[in-house]
Amino acid sequence: MSICFYTITPQPEQNPVAYIVRLFSDKNGYSKLINTRAFPVTNPQNPKATEETASLYGELCVTDFMNQEENA
Repeated sequence: MSICFYTITPQPEQNPVAYIVRLFSDKNGYSKLINTRAFPVTNPQNPKATEETASLYGELCVTDFMNQEENA
């Protein structure tokens, strides 16, 4: 059985200009990086909107990956 998860990292931590989404697969106790994607902050007045977009992307990728694993 495998699990899939994602992380969101602001770059830099203070006043981020981008959010980095990393998608991982953990199978038999070993984690593997599957995908990395950057989401630049398009509105400096509202970086939270970009973080929410990055989070949605991560959620959708995890769902897609898990569906592929079930069908394999």
